[in-house]
Amino acid sequence: MNRIRTLGKGGLGIVSLYQTSEGEQYAVKQMLNPWDESHHERFKREIKIMANLVHNNIVKVLKFNTDNNNPWYVMPYYQDGSLREKLMDIISKGKIFSSKGASGIIYYLAEALHHAHNFGIIHRDIKPENILFNGKEPLIADWGLGKFIHKKSIVLTNVGLGTKSYCSPEQWENGVSDSRSDIYSLGLVYRELLTGTLTGEIKDKRINDIVNKMTALSPNDRFQKMEEVMRAISSLNEISTSEPMKDFWEGVITTTAVVGIALLLSKLFEK
Repeated sequence: MNRIRTLGKGGLGIVSLYQTSEGEQYAVKQMLNPWDESHHERFKREIKIMANLVHNNIVKVLKFNTDNNNPWYVMPYYQDGSLREKLMDIISKGKIFSSKGASGIIYYLAEALHHAHNFGIIHRDIKPENILFNGKEPLIADWGLGKFIHKKSIVLTNVGLGTKSYCSPEQWENGVSDSRSDIYSLGLVYRELLTGTLTGEIKDKRINDIVNKMTALSPNDRFQKMEEVMRAISSLNEISTSEPMKDFWEGVITTTAVVGIALLLSKLFEK
């Protein structure tokens, strides 16, 4: 395969676009700082998790190698971009997602996370950058870093691992997390899709009540399992749970409530 270009960099690795002689394109993630033993173990953990989590809304691992000092894995090339890119594009046009559009995305993500949680796997780093699109369907990526995101880790390593803005309070303060931490982060994404910011006011009271419960500061005050989130979204009767993304492209509405792009960027990438 021939390397075409860099698609992005994260806390552990670099993702590049490769193309075969037949014209097929794939995304290949390789580890940064291969001499770092801690990074090496984290990266291998990410590969192991993704290779074993088989779900339509979780990024697939097609091939991998962890037997050398420079581990790598191959994924399909999801050319429809990330949720962050879609959100920024929509906001730049003065729009936000409708309740149908946002609820469809969140339902799919909740279903994928429920699948992972059933295997005892917590993502811990749910944010729009880690959600890719295959057509209309969202897929969750980057499963290796979240376990290590907390205040002590980031302060000590000073490498900016993870994003504080989406991190649950208990994970950030103490490095302790469970499925309710993913519920918290997903709730913030839900709010952001509907308002353009992490703190915006959701006009639909029913959805606002769901998001408030997802993002309660105390884990005990949140939904306790992701399937409870799925049931709550289903009860809205906003979406077809058999086709949650049916109204995705139609589910964008014009609004005057979106904050300026520069302000949004500065808040989203606070560490």
